Amino acid sequence: MRLLLAALILSFPFGSAQAALNTESLPAGAVGVFGLDIGAFRVSKVGQAIEKLGSMKAKDLEVSRKLSEQLGIDSKKDLQDLVVAIYPGPDGKVAEKNASAIVLIRGKFLPTTIDAFGTKNGIASKTVGKHKAWEASTFIEKVTGEKPKDNAKDAYVVAHSESLVIIASAEFLERALDAADRHEKSTQLPAAVASKFAAAPQGWFTLYADASKMQNAKEDVGAEDISLVLGENATDLQLAIAANFVTAEKASTMRKQIKGLQAFAMIGLSDDDGKSPDEKANLALLSELVQKLSIGGAGKLVTLDLAYPAEKAAQAITKAIEKAQKAPVAPAAK
Repeated sequence: MRLLLAALILSFPFGSAQAALNTESLPAGAVGVFGLDIGAFRVSKVGQAIEKLGSMKAKDLEVSRKLSEQLGIDSKKDLQDLVVAIYPGPDGKVAEKNASAIVLIRGKFLPTTIDAFGTKNGIASKTVGKHKAWEASTFIEKVTGEKPKDNAKDAYVVAHSESLVIIASAEFLERALDAADRHEKSTQLPAAVASKFAAAPQGWFTLYADASKMQNAKEDVGAEDISLVLGENATDLQLAIAANFVTAEKASTMRKQIKGLQAFAMIGLSDDDGKSPDEKANLALLSELVQKLSIGGAGKLVTLDLAYPAEKAAQAITKAIEKAQKAPVAPAAK
């Protein structure tokens, strides 16, 4: 399901959107929620840099064409925001094979066109109440032309309404559709986190996770939950991370460890002997970024904040993506 969600998110270019994390229509009990305000991201400097690179790729243009021709979705105008919620397995923990996910994609959709696409392509489906649910892996493959890497068949796509498309794990499908039918407004976030998100209207990526429910969480670290907001103001890329710990002692230890790592990184980045001019410039940029990280908090709380010039951040991301695209693909193992 994890790789399936990644494939879906990457297959949709960016459109217009609303602000803030909207968890309406999610069933209660999520232990992790992240949201992408597509419109705010698209008009940000970082978003424009990434979109420009994407618009130059023939594959992305082809996906946009298919969305328009086959599903009636204008990728520049119709997609608004995306919310992903993670639910624990029967043991109350989250792990790759015992967790469920629900994805809400808000925008402007044509349910009859989407359902007709599923029927035309012979995609396996089932009826849940008044809704037609299509096998997600095959649906995405037919739209993008690429098979999801995990070949997942445990999730379904539902054109719920003219403003909502849902993707849900099979075991959570009925709950997801029922919550959406009722426009459920259950509390998904702690009050302090909800207030933090609401106070960041320029944030375009938000995340909350109950660390105590993660199966591989290290008890010696002692993290209880973590929240993150990423966005831009008029000049800076802004990152705000906050984590609560079980004791003030563990929080203090974490603050010291992060500060130590920051100092160690600064020493490493200052060594540019034998580097090319481009490599030296990249090291200088990373050094500036690391130096601007602010570690704080008190008691059981640890915070990590960053305000970094958005133009520089966009340039750095552009270089990183271009370098990754030019890197040779390693031969498959025999």
